[in-house]
Amino acid sequence: MKKYERLAAELEVQISSGLVRPGERLDSVREMSRLKKVGLNTVVRAFELLEDRGLIVARPQSGFYVLGPRTPSGVTTPRLRLSLPKEVSVPEMVSSVFESAREQGWIQLGAACLAAELYPCESLNRFTRRVVREQPRLVGTYELPPGHFEYRRQSSRRLERSGCFVEPSELVATNGAMEALGLALRSTCSPGDTVLIESPQYFGILQALQQLQLRVVEVPAHSTDGVALERVEEALRKFDISAGLFIPNFSNPMGALMSDEKKAALVELFSRYDVPLIEDDIYAELSFQGSRPKPLKAFDTQGCVLTCSSFSKTVSPGLRVGWLAPGRYLEKVKALQLSSTMGCGSLAQHVMASYLASREYERHLGDLRLHCSLQVERFSRLILSSFPEGTRLTQPRGGFVLWVELPKRVDSVELYRRALEEGISISPGVLFSASGGYRNYIRLNCGNRWTAPLERGLSRLAELATALQRTGA
Repeated sequence: MKKYERLAAELEVQISSGLVRPGERLDSVREMSRLKKVGLNTVVRAFELLEDRGLIVARPQSGFYVLGPRTPSGVTTPRLRLSLPKEVSVPEMVSSVFESAREQGWIQLGAACLAAELYPCESLNRFTRRVVREQPRLVGTYELPPGHFEYRRQSSRRLERSGCFVEPSELVATNGAMEALGLALRSTCSPGDTVLIESPQYFGILQALQQLQLRVVEVPAHSTDGVALERVEEALRKFDISAGLFIPNFSNPMGALMSDEKKAALVELFSRYDVPLIEDDIYAELSFQGSRPKPLKAFDTQGCVLTCSSFSKTVSPGLRVGWLAPGRYLEKVKALQLSSTMGCGSLAQHVMASYLASREYERHLGDLRLHCSLQVERFSRLILSSFPEGTRLTQPRGGFVLWVELPKRVDSVELYRRALEEGISISPGVLFSASGGYRNYIRLNCGNRWTAPLERGLSRLAELATALQRTGA
């Protein structure tokens, strides 16, 4: 082996044996060079190799931190036949999943929400006071579509970091990602039209499709790299598809990440069939490897991609600030927003613009990425060691949710009901498909801090799942 490969192998052994634990900081490049008596370039290349393997992560101006040996993935890819377009009917229990997220003292594993203390609340309050002090009449004005220019400029700069160039004039400020998705669907589809979606799919998107009276065709997605392109082309050829809707970067619930090659092929496919392609890019900034992956928009040359995102998962769910890059549907989106919500709130956009322009966002993002990666690893280890034999789970490279496949005898709806009785909230798998599948799957939110009550709650969930496996009830 070359010197850097030998050093990487040595450090990997230390990580896999637990000598260096997840969350611990490695020696700096200079310190490691002195300790191991190798050149600085050797250490840098060894660290890059470990980062590529998902064993360590870089935090800006702080160093390299251990993620730990990753748990094996292996959830079953759904075997879906392309059936006729179907109407969406989301179970009523979706409401109780969101309601339980408000319960104080509960173990919140259901709704995909970070703990409130993980958001930069003090910083945002400081920026809010500054904006109000400098512009005291701001709360007395409308910020009509497409929204505050500086907020759109800062959002455009964030996209540019990933190699996606969208002018501020091509962005529309929205009330979170869900309004962006709703506008994207309304600008490309009419009631009764058919949308092509991946399976499993986030139940909030299924709800939006149901409310807009849209039908769906589901295509299976792999837990590692997302939707199967051959099935997508089969659906486009076979059915009258009005739009596609996918989550290419750390999909919800599986955390799948499409390669750049696959993204480019997907965009080319929809361009060839002249069908608009909507992407939900809300988790893209939460990459465990530090660099934000490219959105589908980066490969769009025809204006057929509509990219939706927000800062609800990284900065503040309360500010309700998102954005939409609607491509050739820009004017239609602005007209739709003007007639429905009159645009996004003025104060929220100004506050977010100021925060994004500061250096605080990048520092906060580094801390948040490390927290999410460590939490996913902790959850994974406990699940594999205590849940029923045969339990399988995904190995996401970003975001903060886990998709867990339980033994077939475990009914996730019954598990959900029993867990609720003990103050534990989860999301049963049946919520993530228009076909009512995934009966033995659950999605778990890893966004809270690791505490003794959380660990006990997760262990208790394992006991409930084990009891269901034994009885089959």
